[in-house]
Amino acid sequence: MTHRGLQHLWVAGIYGACYELMREISVANWNLPTGLRVLCLLLVPYRFWPAMAVGEGIALIHHGWAHLDEFGWLWTATIMVPPLLAIAPPIAFARRFLPLVRSGEPHVAAMLVYILIGGTVNALVNTATLSTVHMPPGETAPAITMHIVLTYFLGSYLGALTLVPAILAFWRPDAGWSRLAINRAFLRDCAIGVVPPLLLLVLLEIYSDNAELVEIGRMAAFLPAAWMTLRHGWRGAAIAGLLASFAVELTVTANRDPAVIQAQALVAFAVSSLLMLGSRLPHAVKEVRSDMRSAGESLRGFQLAQQGLYQEELRLRHVADSLDRLGESMLVGQKRMMDRLGPQLSSNIDHAYTRHLDLTQREMKRLADALHPRSWRERGLVATFEDGPLAQAAAMAGAEYRCEFSGAGLSLLAPDVHMMLYRQACEVLVYLLAREPVRSVRMQIRGGCTHGRRWVVLRMTASRATASQRGRPAPEWRQLVSLLGTNGQGIATVRERALIYGGLVHEHEDENRLGVTLLLHDALRIEAAEAGLLYARPAST
Repeated sequence: MTHRGLQHLWVAGIYGACYELMREISVANWNLPTGLRVLCLLLVPYRFWPAMAVGEGIALIHHGWAHLDEFGWLWTATIMVPPLLAIAPPIAFARRFLPLVRSGEPHVAAMLVYILIGGTVNALVNTATLSTVHMPPGETAPAITMHIVLTYFLGSYLGALTLVPAILAFWRPDAGWSRLAINRAFLRDCAIGVVPPLLLLVLLEIYSDNAELVEIGRMAAFLPAAWMTLRHGWRGAAIAGLLASFAVELTVTANRDPAVIQAQALVAFAVSSLLMLGSRLPHAVKEVRSDMRSAGESLRGFQLAQQGLYQEELRLRHVADSLDRLGESMLVGQKRMMDRLGPQLSSNIDHAYTRHLDLTQREMKRLADALHPRSWRERGLVATFEDGPLAQAAAMAGAEYRCEFSGAGLSLLAPDVHMMLYRQACEVLVYLLAREPVRSVRMQIRGGCTHGRRWVVLRMTASRATASQRGRPAPEWRQLVSLLGTNGQGIATVRERALIYGGLVHEHEDENRLGVTLLLHDALRIEAAEAGLLYARPAST
């Protein structure tokens, strides 16, 4: 005999022996041979399928011959035909379009489809075989009912569900045995979370006379599988489902016990669902990690934006201080020059030079204030909002100005949030005056804290001018833009800056009032060491 012939002989013998073993421990509502067929058709190469059919046929010939006198020739001839021959074609067809392994891992959805195919075909074969039974005289042949068909289907499906996922959890078709069998965490979880509750179920059946308690234990047999799914994914569900199926079967005391069938149906449904859930858990974890990375990248982006704005404010303060020093130096130098040249100049020229020096000094101070308010550097947040450039701008536009503070924790906000609040207030005031002249401006600033993160709300409300003046900017608008050091680009700039600090902007208007409300959250990083460099005096609110 050739080497190839010996291989086929070995396959036929091993498969036949395994089939006979599975058939001996199976019942109609727990058909393990179906699982063996599906598993071998998925893992064994096509060239050995005839050898498996021969091995199964030999085992069935012995079984049919033993019951020839009991069930008749037709049943014997039918049962000697290996069910493998009926299951193989749909499995082979499905394998062409539904690969079992994807990306190096068994695909659970495909696995369940193959189990469903095997369970359905095997149930039909068993039903057809049962219809050929010829009972001895005086005995009634079993009737073919939907209950019988569903029992065969449940048994075949549960038998395949018991074996196929469990074996594939240990065996990868492209890589051989996995390390799951020697994984300490997996073995420990099985020994602690699966075996004890299932063993308790078996002991309840042996030693308890309370049928309801036993039935509840059977129904709860899938709970260890749920726990293992959360711990180890679909592989944990597969192994725990195998043990749960055996535990439920060990509690059987009567053939086709309705209570056992109900418990097995629940276990089959639960294990199938847990397999699907377990297969999605790694993807869900990856998606969560991806979302966390994306959120972290977004957070990092906001942090960088806030840091950039903060550094820009530091540069603006440095430039403002430099302008102040330069103005003072120019004033000292010009005074010295005028002291030397004064006697030689006429009174008109001296007066012109003096006025020119005064205008230069005021322009230098205005520019320095536009870059970084002197009041902020000298007196802090409250003074800047109450009588700083905002109040000057409102007075220049002919509007009354009032600023109110409320809430708590405003002084605890990061320094750059204080300055962003001021910049936003300037932009909002310029935006309102760009729409129309206003008669009064009321600013309300409120600080607070929610879920451990501080925030500040600024609400600016302006009394509208007469209807004839609406739709045109205030005449002083361009000077106000220069005075406040704003961009004058409208509400879009306000929204963009608020977004950097996790805030929102809301406009509101009616016949008498215009208003803008904005929210800013505290900075994502608070650099207390740098706070003193930017602000000499903290807010008192």
